Amino acid sequence: MENTVDQVKKNVENIKKFVTPFFNLAVNTTVYGYHNIVPTGKLILTCNHRSDMDPFVIGSVFPRFISWIAAEYTTRIPLFKDLVEKTGTIPMAIDGNISMASIKKVQQVFKNGDVLGIFPEGHDYMVQNDFSAPLANFHSGFAAFSLRNKVDILPTVIIPDEETVTDYPIPPLVRAFMGMPKEVCDIKRRVVYKKINVVFGEVIKYENYAHLTLDKGMVEVSNETKRRMGELQKVDYLKK
Repeated sequence: MENTVDQVKKNVENIKKFVTPFFNLAVNTTVYGYHNIVPTGKLILTCNHRSDMDPFVIGSVFPRFISWIAAEYTTRIPLFKDLVEKTGTIPMAIDGNISMASIKKVQQVFKNGDVLGIFPEGHDYMVQNDFSAPLANFHSGFAAFSLRNKVDILPTVIIPDEETVTDYPIPPLVRAFMGMPKEVCDIKRRVVYKKINVVFGEVIKYENYAHLTLDKGMVEVSNETKRRMGELQKVDYLKK
């Protein structure tokens, strides 16, 4: 039986209560911009994606329930499929052929007045495996969700102060056996955070782009979101 929204939220809350204390012992997190978090209503949270720890980082400090979008292939990882169902995560194809079922789940998140969490870089930043590089190019699907559903965007970034780069724990052959894309099978290293900053920026209003055609609006919203997130990443911001 499919979990109800209330059950999913309860599942997430229980997981957070159990996991967050241990997570906080492992990762020293400082948060900036709490005042920018919209307390109620539909919202899209965008975040940079440099580690597989990222959704847990944001989930541990964000005060609202988040339905994350995850690449569909991650459901082939043992135990993850069950976790996806229990936590309201929405699997989505990475080739741009988004299923109607995924779109309906996204729309349901907004109908419920909840938060949709998206990594606009997809897995591209981790695939390039250069953890000193700037943001990777954004996929603009989140901008379409914003404009079509009249939803504001909360730009968010994770900025590491201390981290280690280790070998990817799952061998390439095992990843291939799980059905992961070749570029993911070829990832050699991963980031493990030790001390980080999480910065929530000012909300980007969808209505500022509502007068544009969808195609142009998607480009403008995507570009502005990336620009804002790039600004938030600057160390000078943390000194203010």
